[in-house]
Amino acid sequence: MVAAARCTLRGLLASAVAVALADTAVAEPWLPPGDAALRADLATLADAGVLRTPITTWPIPWKAIGEQLDAIDVARLDGWALDAYRRVEARAEHEMSAGKITPYTRVSFAEDPRVIRTFDDTPREEAEVGAGFGWSNDRFAVQLNATRVWDPADGDTFRLDGSYLSADLGGWIVSAGYPERWWGPGWDGSLILSTNARPIPQIAISRARSTPFRPRWLGWVGPWSLTSFIGQLDDERDVDDTLLFGARFAFKPVPGLEVGLSRAAQWCGEGRPCDAEAFGNLLIGRDNRGVNVDEETEPGNQLAGFDARWAPFSSGIAAFYLQWIGEDSRQGGPQIGSWLRQAGVELAGPFARGDWHHRTHIEVAETICREGGVGLSNQKPRCAYEHSIYTTGYRYEGRSLGHGMDGDGRSYTIGSTLTSVEDRVWRVSLRHIEINRVDVSANLRHTLSPTPRDFSELMLMHSRALPIGELRAAVGYSRLDDAIDDRLDERSMFGWIEFVVD
Repeated sequence: MVAAARCTLRGLLASAVAVALADTAVAEPWLPPGDAALRADLATLADAGVLRTPITTWPIPWKAIGEQLDAIDVARLDGWALDAYRRVEARAEHEMSAGKITPYTRVSFAEDPRVIRTFDDTPREEAEVGAGFGWSNDRFAVQLNATRVWDPADGDTFRLDGSYLSADLGGWIVSAGYPERWWGPGWDGSLILSTNARPIPQIAISRARSTPFRPRWLGWVGPWSLTSFIGQLDDERDVDDTLLFGARFAFKPVPGLEVGLSRAAQWCGEGRPCDAEAFGNLLIGRDNRGVNVDEETEPGNQLAGFDARWAPFSSGIAAFYLQWIGEDSRQGGPQIGSWLRQAGVELAGPFARGDWHHRTHIEVAETICREGGVGLSNQKPRCAYEHSIYTTGYRYEGRSLGHGMDGDGRSYTIGSTLTSVEDRVWRVSLRHIEINRVDVSANLRHTLSPTPRDFSELMLMHSRALPIGELRAAVGYSRLDDAIDDRLDERSMFGWIEFVVD
């Protein structure tokens, strides 16, 4: 089913290339992940209490943002909240214009591009040239992004990443394509679904708006979003044609608090059950081998958990967030028993005499499975993103679908987004990651290193608008220390430059 949908998608996208292009604004049904400055503006409005749509499930539908912007009393805003509103409103107006077509061009060159990716949309390969177009009306949207890359790590020199077809059907967006996804409040990584790996071909349905439930007994949920997809892991795997199912429900019961519930599961594939019964068992968690199913009928490899983001101060100076994700179910019962953990704090306020505004995050994450009800008990090596049947693991094209450091790691990050009154943007980050740190024996399936290594990185990134596009550039220094053989230690400068017209 998914493979057929993917072929249909490619045919439709290829046919759409014949549409004539015009110099008008592109319209997209949603805001994809990758723009940290715009994300900081959304957080500013959310923490000020004037934007109540959930902001931790990316992509975010523009209709959900637009309806909130229309309801904001601009007279209540001042200072940086007003500036953030102005920038978000301008972007929303740009993206929600209907019935228009626009060309898209992107060129980037990188020296040692980042392998452990964060929320930022950065080049994946040393050279990339992309072109395409976007079109939408009140109901349908097409986005074509065709990219040629040189010397790719995964061997794919031609990519359709970011391309899709979508239709707004009665308040729900149904789509097919290769959209990027980021689930959770983290800036440096997501434990369950991030943009670290390239997007997979998928069919999805998402709520277009975030209006609360009408029944009074459900009113406490507040604004909510729901998204679900089924995609195909079409890379080289031990179990070919494995499917990936994902679902996320996020809601804001009170101003300043957002809660997210996420679930992802690998299932089906060559030699594995793919029928409705297997999918039903997967949905209800009936997949404990030797307890309620045998190995031949075990439906899949599952991850599930929750996250929360809380901004307790009306001034919006701070927000706290966490994400707890469980790996599969505990043998002997449906309870999740092996937890991955992430926690962080965001600080925001004026900087440099008020000419700049910063949003700074301090984040700690651990992909070492720990047992116990809240994941604070014994360590469980080679658990995160691994499975005994789907032995390629929770990965795609050689990269983790969850946190970029893969399993058995620990990361510490401090980063900041600085925006000036003239809308200039700088990003700075410092991070230290303990890679594959639990088991000293070789783990050849780990995507970064078969043995323990320590990675440190300092990066400075800048973007600015030009008359015909946007220029982005970065420079940084990284250090990689091998715990066993210091001859494998590496020191390097890295950086990239990118020009985008959309």
